[in-house]
Amino acid sequence: MDNIQTPTNRVKIEIMEPRGVLVDPGREGLSNPRLTDLNGKTIALLGLYGGAESRPLLGSLIFFDILEQMLTSAYPTLKCVRFPSFGAPNAVVNADEIAASCDAWVEGVKDAITQGRRDVGVYMERAGKPGVSICSEVLLRSKRALADLNGMPAARLVTVPATDFCAAKRNRELMEPVVRAAFDDIVKALTTPLTEEEKRSYDMPYDYSPKTFEGETYTEAYEKFFQYCADNALSDGLPVVPPTKEAVEWMLTGTSYERDRVIGIMYPKRGIATVEKIAISAVMAGAKPEYLPVIIAMIETITAKNFNQFHIVNEILPAFFISGPIIKELGINNKIGYLAPGHRINSTIGRSVLMCMINIGWRDMTIYSSPGGPGQPAAYANYVIAENQDENPWESWAEQNGFGPDESIVTACEINAVVRGPAEVTNDDTYEQRLGLVRNAFSWRAMWGMPEKAVDYRHMLVLHPSFARQLALEGFTKQSFVRYLYDENALDWDKMTGEQREQLKLEVEEATAGKGKAMYSFTKDDVKPGLHREPFSDPANVMVMVSGTGAGNTIIFQAIAGSTGPNAEDVEEPRPFMNKVIRGATLTKYGR
Repeated sequence: MDNIQTPTNRVKIEIMEPRGVLVDPGREGLSNPRLTDLNGKTIALLGLYGGAESRPLLGSLIFFDILEQMLTSAYPTLKCVRFPSFGAPNAVVNADEIAASCDAWVEGVKDAITQGRRDVGVYMERAGKPGVSICSEVLLRSKRALADLNGMPAARLVTVPATDFCAAKRNRELMEPVVRAAFDDIVKALTTPLTEEEKRSYDMPYDYSPKTFEGETYTEAYEKFFQYCADNALSDGLPVVPPTKEAVEWMLTGTSYERDRVIGIMYPKRGIATVEKIAISAVMAGAKPEYLPVIIAMIETITAKNFNQFHIVNEILPAFFISGPIIKELGINNKIGYLAPGHRINSTIGRSVLMCMINIGWRDMTIYSSPGGPGQPAAYANYVIAENQDENPWESWAEQNGFGPDESIVTACEINAVVRGPAEVTNDDTYEQRLGLVRNAFSWRAMWGMPEKAVDYRHMLVLHPSFARQLALEGFTKQSFVRYLYDENALDWDKMTGEQREQLKLEVEEATAGKGKAMYSFTKDDVKPGLHREPFSDPANVMVMVSGTGAGNTIIFQAIAGSTGPNAEDVEEPRPFMNKVIRGATLTKYGR
């Protein structure tokens, strides 16, 4: 039943199940016996690494230095060996190598944002050695969820107070009491025998049948449904439309695809995204049937094997770019306030993607929103940018990528930074000044600096029409503008003048001494003969699109590790951006 009045005048709302069926519901228990005594044993300490050069994280390094001293003091014949943790997205998994060198292991310390999709503890347990991971208490649920994602939810964890640990990252004196307070728990985790619950294997049970909510009035029944969604991590916290059978059938009229067609697998728990499940989430988000082909294409982009989907589950938001004639046909806002609320289609197609991630991928937003941080309000509807081809002086993004004039595409990429560029409405800067603001966003002084290898950097420039026209009038094409940004920002010692070299030395020295802008991946030791740094290694890694109005402003989206780079789950062919053609439409001329 959908919404019917019963003989007793009670209202019932019956919904279709939003959850995606899991690819693998199986969960295994722990099996490696814990150590009976630490004396004479070898313990591997797996410290976290990070940053552009994969350097050891200072807090983790200090923590393990102190822990090693405490272990060897308490157990004189104990030996420690050190390895980098392989939890980072680009790390090489060497669990077997580590396991061959030790009797047990300790891994961590993670203090903010969950790690990559691999849980180091689970891999080490499967390699045959017992151990424990350490994280801050604010990440306990996140680490538990990551272990569950990897199929071993009982992996042992020890927590440390987040504020105490973070405040002590660069201070050994402050770190000592943090380690001391956790020491006994670490030893117990290594030596306490496994419980029957920890050893238990099982399949995750779940009821995928329709759910019914009943009340004296529709308001009462709806409130029960809404609260059910909130209690079971089935929404973003805002009101949602009940996905009744009637509503879902209405949504499915927007596509010619069969309802059971599999579009992809969604993280974190790897739920199967069928057309029907996507339609259910689209109903909940408030979308209309004619939007569905766009939403399906958006899900295709982020579930492609080349796309690092797990990254965007963990707070690194995706940006979706739409190009082609379907924009005008559907009325997607690409002018005033294209990132603002107030336009149903913009808001609901972006929100539909989030609802699919929540429902089909089992993404609990109390865990996978911003572990340890404040979160981002843009996550409610994601970033959706539609090209304003009417005021674009160049070829469209779709045409630039080889698609025909009747084809519309969705492009997706993760973003780490959003830079607000020159705006017509806020100043009277000259064209040259505006050009300088955009140019400087690619320089070594910018937020991310220039690592030695910029292979995976992505830059997405969304120019407002006035600035795009000014560039075109100066003779720039998209391609020549990208080349200009490279030439103006690349650092090559052999091509620099003596004055430029001295100025660079001075700025880097001031930054190193804390007197200037901090360098993300630059030190004074790098400023020497042989220096070569580039803002991006390939012009294809820079997108140029026009959106907004003549009185708008330019926005630059940046990603320090491309979502279609080597950190994707299964790289078939690394590419700059993930593009998918919108197909299967039944209610629009374009996208069929």
